[in-house]
Amino acid sequence: MDSQTIRQLRNEWRAIGTSRISRTACHRLAECEPVIARLDIDDLAGLVSALSLSSAGLSRNKAAAVIAAMLQSATVDPLIPRAIIQALIPGILGLARRIDATGPPWCDLDAFYGDAVSCLFEQVTTWAGTRRPYAAGDLLSGVRTKLRTLQISERRHRTRRLDTVDPLEALPGSIGPSGEELLAAYIHEAVGGGLAASEGAVLYATRVLGLPLVEVAELTGISVRRLGRQRSHAMAFVVV
Repeated sequence: MDSQTIRQLRNEWRAIGTSRISRTACHRLAECEPVIARLDIDDLAGLVSALSLSSAGLSRNKAAAVIAAMLQSATVDPLIPRAIIQALIPGILGLARRIDATGPPWCDLDAFYGDAVSCLFEQVTTWAGTRRPYAAGDLLSGVRTKLRTLQISERRHRTRRLDTVDPLEALPGSIGPSGEELLAAYIHEAVGGGLAASEGAVLYATRVLGLPLVEVAELTGISVRRLGRQRSHAMAFVVV
């Protein structure tokens, strides 16, 4: 159930989870949220580890309260939303068992996880600063809804295409364009039809060229958060 996207998130977290900026973020969070202060944890890596069911560090109810507190005070430090995402990776992995993760619009499981993480980040930033007692479940439910919307839009799009072409053209050939080539063509068509070129470029870089968002951010100087929003919008534009 693992993938390049998930491994990259975990490797990145190992590098920053115990860093100085992580300790600063954790202390800021503890100053705002007594439920976290009582845990007496020094950095966000320790906080995420405590939330893991395998660690048996917290009960389900206490873990839910901690995630709710993290979301409520997510605006006090930019690293807190990243910690929430890290804590909810098991939930993201679980979504693949409830959605056809290898069917369109996803070419493989890694593409599914890439979109799931982007949707989760967007949901976290949208709800940051709000009080949601069942924040973990609400966040994952929001991601599931967005992914299913993408899937339904793709199916509707494919149905319309089959309804408008000659029946012979709908038959599969022995040799045809790859999924990446088809997506590149869709992106080109979408840019000509009103999709912003910058959003099309992000989708092309990540889904056709296979570059991770972090690398695209380094190349362009645009934040991962903004790139994620652009990619989500481009994907929705292409499949609708």
